[in-house]
Amino acid sequence: MAQILSRNLILLLLYWGFGVFTELLAMPPDYATPVWPSAGVALGFLLVYGPTVVPGLFLGAVAANLNTAYDQAQAPDLLDLAFVLSVSIGAVLQGLLGRWLLLRYRLLPQQLTSAGSILRFLLIIGPVCSLVNSVNSSVMLAALGIVPWEFWFNNWMVWWVGDSVGALVMTPLVVHLLTWRRLGRSQPWQSALLPVVFLVLVLATFFFVRGLEQENRKTLIADIGQQFLALLALNVNEVRTVSGAVTSFFMASEFVSMGEFNTFCRPLIAQSPSIRVIQYLPQVAHAERAEFVASMRQQGMADFHIRELDLDERMVVSRDRDRYLPITYLYPLEGNRTVQGLDVLALDYRGDIRAALASGEPKTSTPLKLMQAPESGLAYIYARPFETNQGQQAVTQVLFQIDVLLRRSVTVPGLLAALQLVDITDPDTPIPLHRGASVISDAQWQTEFKLLDRTLRASLSPTYEMVMRVSSWQSYALLIGGLLYVAILEAVLLAMLSRQRRVEQEVALKTRELAQAKEVAERASMAKTEFLASMSHELRTPLNSVIGFTHRVLRRAGDRLDQRSYEALTIVERNGNHLLGLINNLLDISKLDLGQLQLRMAEVAPDQILVETKEQFLPLASAKNTRLRLDCRFHGSIEADPVRLRQVIINLLSNAIKFTSDGDITIRLEEQQRDGMAGINLTVEDTGVGIASADLEKLFVKFQKVGQVEKLNPEGTGLGLALVKELVAAHGGVVSVNSHPGKLTVFSVWLPLRQPVHPAQ
Repeated sequence: MAQILSRNLILLLLYWGFGVFTELLAMPPDYATPVWPSAGVALGFLLVYGPTVVPGLFLGAVAANLNTAYDQAQAPDLLDLAFVLSVSIGAVLQGLLGRWLLLRYRLLPQQLTSAGSILRFLLIIGPVCSLVNSVNSSVMLAALGIVPWEFWFNNWMVWWVGDSVGALVMTPLVVHLLTWRRLGRSQPWQSALLPVVFLVLVLATFFFVRGLEQENRKTLIADIGQQFLALLALNVNEVRTVSGAVTSFFMASEFVSMGEFNTFCRPLIAQSPSIRVIQYLPQVAHAERAEFVASMRQQGMADFHIRELDLDERMVVSRDRDRYLPITYLYPLEGNRTVQGLDVLALDYRGDIRAALASGEPKTSTPLKLMQAPESGLAYIYARPFETNQGQQAVTQVLFQIDVLLRRSVTVPGLLAALQLVDITDPDTPIPLHRGASVISDAQWQTEFKLLDRTLRASLSPTYEMVMRVSSWQSYALLIGGLLYVAILEAVLLAMLSRQRRVEQEVALKTRELAQAKEVAERASMAKTEFLASMSHELRTPLNSVIGFTHRVLRRAGDRLDQRSYEALTIVERNGNHLLGLINNLLDISKLDLGQLQLRMAEVAPDQILVETKEQFLPLASAKNTRLRLDCRFHGSIEADPVRLRQVIINLLSNAIKFTSDGDITIRLEEQQRDGMAGINLTVEDTGVGIASADLEKLFVKFQKVGQVEKLNPEGTGLGLALVKELVAAHGGVVSVNSHPGKLTVFSVWLPLRQPVHPAQ
């Protein structure tokens, strides 16, 4: 139970941790990332540990998606929580489907052994499984109203690619690291190192290229912002131009009636959609109030009064003041009639108008809502003071709406959604003029500028539309391409490891089978050796009796036997001795195999043994017309078993005489060092039939007869040279042979002068 809890906790932390890390790959304002490694981590854990880690997967998905919502500076509401739960359930279903498909088609990473299986593996864990949560999440985003339906396909594509690439990259790596102990690998990082190195290189390259793209994006957004300011300045200049034109019209006229005012302003309004109304405000002294009101009524304004706002913001007849500045003419009158007659000097918030009258310079009001149209948004009032031909102080006002002015200044799609505009003329009380609906990240461009005599700050934050317009997406293409390469590399490495593991298992199986077969063969060989040793003992006893009695008969009654009987007994004795020699050789070989042959070491003079052996074999050599020569250059002693040393020399000479007719046999003995150890080298050289090179390796194999041996020596058993090799090795020496067929054969025996450790055979 504790193990299951720890696995779920590890999966929860990994899923959440990779989700947090992946947010670094996003390029604002797009918080969807081109890769979602958590999908691969989840699938890897499910493949190794099964459904027991589903709780950790679900909670990890909830934590990762809640973290994304908080990072976007949004407190999750019920819709967000519903979306998080649906995405988390989709992540669980996606992982379980991937696990079922891979198990169903036997495509676990350790089972990949062919290109076809690798391709099916990549298709299932990537494009196929990732359809589940990508479709689920993109549909839920639109269904819950979090994003518009027109962005459904874009959201699905980003989600699908992110989950696919994340699963392709992380699933093989996670499975490999989680199963290395189970599969007997002592160094898991050896095969995982190469994909990890490539992954680090891909991410480093991505961050570098993305940094360049972000700088380029900032430059492009700054260009868009400067273009916007230029158009805004042109539109604001229209306001200034209209104000100047109306002012000049009044200054150039003796009297301007309301009709003339309307006629003059009509084309100006038509050409400047951002201007809502043009107003004419004469300054009226209190003594002139009644006459002024009467003159306005004579022009058709029957209910004209100089008015002000009461405490309830209702229009009432103005109280007596020293002077008034009533809105007299306005165009268009329709929609603006409610403010006609309003005394602007009675408005506390119109300090700009009093400043304009005092300085004689145009002034712009603070942003305000129009009394006649409070629903239309903020507007500026541009007031220009002047003096008429009659010497009367007056003001023209041009009211222009900010939202209309901004719309006329925008040519780039989505710019208004990315724009923030603030009036900072009074730094202590900034007034927001506009905030784009899609502004969800920090501004990438910001500047301060003058709008008439007001100071404004404009900033642009990238929106989806602007990102699509100015981004090259090279970094994302590089990231996705590099990660796909890493995924393919991982799959190929896993396939190679799987194939290597299968070969290792087959080799281990064959090795066990060979070891068992070897053990059986060794037991059989040992049984055969024991049998031969036992039989040799049993045969040698009666054979010794036969040889002994035959020898006694020949010695005591030889002269009384007829020639035929004498020859027959001689043949019996000779063949008996030959058979006894074979039995002795067989018995010696058996003792060597069984480790029962004991060497009796003593100081031996090998030259003396050679002289005696030569004398023994001279009759046999003469019978074959073969010359036997001895060349002794060493006359010291060595530590050896004299019986076994003589047996080696006899076997070599016997073998040379058997295969040499009408030739020469030379025996040489000399001192020779080998690997820094002092020793003697004994060679037996004959000019007999020789040995083919293909048969040289068979010479010292027991019971093996080579080349023409069977024809020239049908009585041989193939034990002589095998016994020579075993006896020489028991002395710590080496035997070798060199032969030229039909010309020469040389057997060499090297023996150490002293035995460092007496062999126990």
